[in-house]
Amino acid sequence: LHDADKMDQELSIKQALGVLTTQPRKKWASLRENLVQSSSHNAEALEIIDSALFVLALDDYAPKNVHEGIANMLHGTYTIDCKTKLGQEELIQVGTCCNRWYDKLQIIVCADGSAGVNFEHSAIDGHTALRYASDVFAETIVSFAQSITRTIYGKGSPDSIADVIKADVKRAAIAVDAQGRPCGVDTSPKKLEFDFPGHILDQIAYAEASFGDEIFASDTYALEFKKYGKSTIVGNKMSPDSFVQLSMLVAYYSLYGKVVCQYEPVLTKAFYHGRTEAMRTATAHAAALCETFTSRFTSKEEKLKALQNAAKEHSVRVKEAAGGKGVDRHLYALKCLAEKNKMATPKFFESSGWKALNHTVLSTSNCGNPALRHFGFGPVVPDGFGIGYVIKDDGLQYSISSKHRQTKRYAHALNNVLQEFEKIMKPLSSVRVSRGCEIQSSVLRKKDSAIEYAEGLDYFGELSASPSAQPSSHSASISRSDSAGYFARVVRRDSIMTEERLKMAGKLVESLKLDEPIEEVEKEK
Repeated sequence: LHDADKMDQELSIKQALGVLTTQPRKKWASLRENLVQSSSHNAEALEIIDSALFVLALDDYAPKNVHEGIANMLHGTYTIDCKTKLGQEELIQVGTCCNRWYDKLQIIVCADGSAGVNFEHSAIDGHTALRYASDVFAETIVSFAQSITRTIYGKGSPDSIADVIKADVKRAAIAVDAQGRPCGVDTSPKKLEFDFPGHILDQIAYAEASFGDEIFASDTYALEFKKYGKSTIVGNKMSPDSFVQLSMLVAYYSLYGKVVCQYEPVLTKAFYHGRTEAMRTATAHAAALCETFTSRFTSKEEKLKALQNAAKEHSVRVKEAAGGKGVDRHLYALKCLAEKNKMATPKFFESSGWKALNHTVLSTSNCGNPALRHFGFGPVVPDGFGIGYVIKDDGLQYSISSKHRQTKRYAHALNNVLQEFEKIMKPLSSVRVSRGCEIQSSVLRKKDSAIEYAEGLDYFGELSASPSAQPSSHSASISRSDSAGYFARVVRRDSIMTEERLKMAGKLVESLKLDEPIEEVEKEK
């Protein structure tokens, strides 16, 4: 790092070879071949980069907010510095956009410690990168926990916390041969030097300027909705993914009055070499939802029914796509085969329907778990939005980007739609405790008593109670009208009673009889 600081910044930018990876594939491939042919040293340096598992990008930049953070992870920053040379001003790009190598999976770490992953999509899908990020995140937490338990149980104890990653990792720096002698592998960082022909330096400058246009035209905005999440959606008998998909379509309709083509990738990992199939959210039921929801003359009940019908239809289509019953990939493969074999392309592929299907205004994808705060990508058409989302138990995270469109305004419309959806859904707000429960396990109030011990509950997961399960004398059961099984988290609060009444509280609890009725307490979340 200290050696990097000593390098002239202007020279570093002019030799930022990674900027060429932002060019169209054929152009970068041609320039790369020229670079290889010009010097065997260049070929060796590129081989080192190609064989690496990933690229670590250390940015001397700290984002001011989450919007800047996700933009930096997506495409880097655009920052122009003005320098005077020989009496003339020269504008130089000093943003983090030049500190990237987009052909590789990149781990990006900012000056404030925030980190993200940027990956080339043609090689892997989002869930592959998610698995990697999740393991790294989980291993970090487990390593910290192990450092604590090791002081109690000792290193290697069966009672200690197990590793997340089971791979047998051998550090090259301390590797030994069969005789136990150090292998002498030098693992210290090395600077990769390139011999740059003049035309390659020119192409780097042109690529940086072109990439600057792309960044300057890009708008990225993060919506972090925290009023409800997966738990509330599941409680209203809807798929969280279908719910989020419909929220984005309705938000667009509320702004423009149009139902547009919306794409969602569905994993087909059940098949050998399977990757994804396309799910199209704009079904007939989804279009009906857009019209019903934005109408001034429909009731809450009608809006909820339309939402549930559209969500149900979406879930059916997702299952069909996952089962290999989609049409997009199959039709596209036929088109590619016809072109490759110089066959006449069927008129179908010139139809308005095919063109509309492949002009994806809302390109969306669900990829996330507690390891990620945001997940996103760019739009796939000039007038479109790229929307990545993460569904959490108590919130929904959207990362939205576009080119020359009102990204923030769309995010505002989406936020409004989510709030309106909340108004028509049924809140998860009722709890009943079995007669043989522990006092601290739920919200309890004995009749004719002013004592209240705790409040607040939170539902998790999509669990169903076993029909044969019966509450014991020390368990709390939660009753709901739909008979779903949920777990409750109870949070204690400070008592408002006087010290004298608090002294009597224990006696009142002890006098509670198992056969005495306990009233149901309604609580708003």
